[in-house]
Amino acid sequence: MKIIECIDLNKSFKKNKALSNFNFNLYDHDIYGLVGPNGAGKSTFLKIIAGHIIRDSGQVSIFEKNLDNLGNKKSGIGFLIEKPAFYSYMTGKEALKYIADLKRIKFSLDDEIIDEFNMREHLNKKIKSYSTGMRMRLGIIAACIGKPRILILDEPINGLDPEGIIELRNFLKRINKEWNTSIIVSSHILSELSLITNRVGFIKNGLMIEEISKEELDEKTQNYIQVTSKEEDLAQVVNTIENDLKINNYKVLADNVVRVFDDFDMFNFQKILVGKGIYLMGISRERLSLEDYYISLVGEEK
Repeated sequence: MKIIECIDLNKSFKKNKALSNFNFNLYDHDIYGLVGPNGAGKSTFLKIIAGHIIRDSGQVSIFEKNLDNLGNKKSGIGFLIEKPAFYSYMTGKEALKYIADLKRIKFSLDDEIIDEFNMREHLNKKIKSYSTGMRMRLGIIAACIGKPRILILDEPINGLDPEGIIELRNFLKRINKEWNTSIIVSSHILSELSLITNRVGFIKNGLMIEEISKEELDEKTQNYIQVTSKEEDLAQVVNTIENDLKINNYKVLADNVVRVFDDFDMFNFQKILVGKGIYLMGISRERLSLEDYYISLVGEEK
């Protein structure tokens, strides 16, 4: 079931085109990763969905209703976009109660997610005393008040320590199953997105370049053999790949690295090179990561 559908969204800020005929689909049970560089339009899109800003044109349907006619169903959407915003003079407890009242949602401070993010002992402290990571944890808890059907998180990893990142990862996987919450996560940490998402959308210059499932992504990412040589040996290594191994499906990268996308006998290859007086710095079997695929898709340099 499609629970969010966006068709030909457009949004400009003066002369700056933030979104251009932007299309997006979120399905029931999705954990959707939104990938793109700074200024690509990710936050603009998420703010439109959350109702923070108004689109110039295009269609947005949520729960099969037009966004403009969503009414009280908006309470089924939790969001944390850009930095968590709280009144700094409030305590964490007061902030959560205030947000629950705004959303007209019953919320108990006995809620398990407070303990899940290790925030109980901090709820009586003023928010102005919180670290960046604590503010982010409180923001995630606030976004999850009422067990929303849709959860929108914009760069939620920012400020979290490694333990906090693991907590968040496990939490999102759990609520996706137990609460039946569909999740949109925008992040620059592509390695982390690859661990939790089942669908990914790649954005560049306000356009959706590609939406792809985890299964399709696994098919498109290739296994390869990575060869690293000394700078003075690089030309000879490439020559050996082409002429001795008869392989043309390779790519030369920075730092004297060659990625070969056809399989070959690595031991025999090194034997040939040794016969030419060449000793490699390294050789290994690898697989393209989500980051590698993104770079190849949008055509940006690492």
